[in-house]
Amino acid sequence: MTLDDAVSVVAVALTVVFAWPQVFRVLRHGIDGVSVEAITLSMVGAAAWLGYGIAGGLAPVIVANLGVWTGQLVVTTELVRKGVLGRVRATGALAAALALLGLSQVDALTDPIVVAAGLVAITSLVAQLVEVVREPHRLEGLSASTYGILTSVATIWIVYGVLKSDGFIIATNLVALPMAAYITQAAVRSHRELESARSAT
Repeated sequence: MTLDDAVSVVAVALTVVFAWPQVFRVLRHGIDGVSVEAITLSMVGAAAWLGYGIAGGLAPVIVANLGVWTGQLVVTTELVRKGVLGRVRATGALAAALALLGLSQVDALTDPIVVAAGLVAITSLVAQLVEVVREPHRLEGLSASTYGILTSVATIWIVYGVLKSDGFIIATNLVALPMAAYITQAAVRSHRELESARSAT
């Protein structure tokens, strides 16, 4: 197995896994601390990255983002079920995701769409970061595991991008890395505070 292959396997495995702790946390603990904007933007961004992977024949990008897209779709559905995300807005996000997936197959649009995907991914993290800063003690529904894994994901995708000389992948993940790390730390702190408060009562 070459270094490229090993990095690809790790990148795909971590990326597929990263969305699912959030799915399980939302199903078990509710939606407190979860940014509606972050989840819907992440779903749209994952679809655009999926399209980029399909257009470029990049199997690791395809598999990884299919896993993310599916996980974010489950969380989006739960946000609709809990009444914090309207059906019209959720349908609009899903339509945007599918449109980007399709349009990214047009050669002239592939690169602009992946640039947009990178911006959407960063905007998604910024939206969650704003939620964390705004409500640092109300993050029960936010998965520290998801963002901890995302910190690792960003690191390994940077390595993958360097190995493949893919500036889009490198740049997006260089910006994502510190935000994911901060969100992880804030979620861990909030969960500990909640556990301490419950133990004290």
